[in-house]
Amino acid sequence: MSPTSLATQLYLECRGPLSQLESTFHDGEPFDPKTARDRFTIAFSDIGALTFLPPLVAGLQKHAPGIRVEATPLEIPEVESLLKTGRLDFAIGKLEAQDPELSQIDLIDQHYAAIVRRDHPTIQGELDEKTFRNAAHAVVSDPAGHWQAVSHVVRVGEPVFDVRLTLAQFNVLPAAIKESDLIGVVPHRSAVAFSETWGLQVIDIPIPLPRFTVRLLTHKGAGRRRVAYDWMTALIKDVLGSGTTSPD
Repeated sequence: MSPTSLATQLYLECRGPLSQLESTFHDGEPFDPKTARDRFTIAFSDIGALTFLPPLVAGLQKHAPGIRVEATPLEIPEVESLLKTGRLDFAIGKLEAQDPELSQIDLIDQHYAAIVRRDHPTIQGELDEKTFRNAAHAVVSDPAGHWQAVSHVVRVGEPVFDVRLTLAQFNVLPAAIKESDLIGVVPHRSAVAFSETWGLQVIDIPIPLPRFTVRLLTHKGAGRRRVAYDWMTALIKDVLGSGTTSPD
């Protein structure tokens, strides 16, 4: 069985107010993460979920096993309104808050890295600019514009990158890289996570690319809910935040 479109819409509209109502009943109770039963809705991009959700789940299992998390897709144009209305508790990604009512915390200063399979016939351990530019690439066309950061470095008179595979989501990318001689470009933290799961090489990219910041956005709760939000914010910072991912 699956919900109708109307049921889905009603759920999306009501889950924020219901969560706030549930918290109101418990405002007088102290917050203890070991016994807490709070529910948080967190938005990730698909590459963000692949990278950040596993360590976050591990952190919750260790410190607050009763807390429930609903991971939902990150819709960048709507994220601020969803946070303000309570339909979303946290958003993690390549974001920058414009609304002063939202809290924003920098988690990671990211750079890009290349991923290739470990037994690649021509790339082992390092990558020069000519090889990188002439390689066959697998790319993801995503709203955050990660591939655009690479494609925009092509100067006038230079050949464009040889894109052999274009995907809509990152969840297929590491498997495609593992089974081919293609090269992929992803944020460094994601490259490390993919390498551990899929057995890939993580290699520095030999051309300068722009960096970006992964941020945590949340709205400002009150009462016991504020204490729960503050605790969850601290856990996310501890588990996911690690400052700069490489030297300047």
